[in-house]
Amino acid sequence: MKRLFGLLVLLAFVAMAPVAMATDGKTILYGGGGEGRVTFDGQLHASKGYVCNDCHLKLFTTQKKGLITREDHKTDTLCFACHNGQVAFKTCAGCHRDLSEAAVSVKPASATGPATAPAAKDTPVTLTYEGATTIGTKILPEASKLFTERFGVAFGTIGGAGASAGLKAVVEGKALIGGLASEPTEQQKGQVAAMEVIGFDVMGVFVNPKNPVHALTKADLKEIFAGRAINWKQFGGPDQKITVYSETLTGGRATVKAFQDMVLGTEKYGPLQERDDATDCIEDIAKDESGIAASSMSFATPHVQAISIDGAQPNRAAVQSGAYPLKRPLTLISQQTSGPVKSFFDFMLTKEAQDIVGKNFVPALSQ
Repeated sequence: MKRLFGLLVLLAFVAMAPVAMATDGKTILYGGGGEGRVTFDGQLHASKGYVCNDCHLKLFTTQKKGLITREDHKTDTLCFACHNGQVAFKTCAGCHRDLSEAAVSVKPASATGPATAPAAKDTPVTLTYEGATTIGTKILPEASKLFTERFGVAFGTIGGAGASAGLKAVVEGKALIGGLASEPTEQQKGQVAAMEVIGFDVMGVFVNPKNPVHALTKADLKEIFAGRAINWKQFGGPDQKITVYSETLTGGRATVKAFQDMVLGTEKYGPLQERDDATDCIEDIAKDESGIAASSMSFATPHVQAISIDGAQPNRAAVQSGAYPLKRPLTLISQQTSGPVKSFFDFMLTKEAQDIVGKNFVPALSQ
């Protein structure tokens, strides 16, 4: 059975020129022998800069003669280990698109060409999102509804488990769209096929309104959040111990990472009170006159005070001018570079969608 599967794969790859397979937009059906049926996604490979010989001449051991076996997919070696340039995909959807029986017709592979999948019938696509809470709760509910009204593409689950969870879900094929709320790292860029910055989140530093300290510098924040400055009197406030609140440091939250990158640099957070979510931190600040927390301005309430940083207030004008230093890009990510996902990415840069972004954040495009 495995020999049959391998033969079909070999015929599929040998029968087509590498350039055509990577760029002509077709998908090549292969499988059989109980191994299941999937399609080679040439567009996805091309979008990542791959050509056939990257794997078939450089990676496979000579004795295998360029055959991909099912065992190879399970060992994190050879082709499967670098499809995304960084780590191995753990699900078939990372590289291939599943095809239902009704969507394809199969003909036996032969010396004249591989078994191919004709154009599939239009089937409803439901977009799903997982990732940064700021995007999932403050932008997508309204934007997805408008997108569905205009284009007829439905949205399913819109999660908010955090940026790390969103990246993982996209890489593993569990969500079509993910969301990051910090400057993407080179590793993150290498793990996905598409990225689109749709706006900028202004990060505020909040204190209780009864606290007379309404202005600090980035250097002050570093001393406070690193745990070296422990009393408000050091900054012209009352003789009162500073209580730092933060989302869980190990929870994969983008706010935690972004604030550390912008303020602490290579230093670690000092002693603090960890909470599950940004809204929990804000609620605690509203009750605690000695508290301080960093969070997205989209979570601000009338019960807390956002202080100025380096003499600039956390507003749109100061962010766009560069005067306010704490901001982070809001980025959509996906493994798909065409179809409904691309349509949605493009839609998010239209004036209507940017107006939605602008209700809580700074739009990516000037208005």
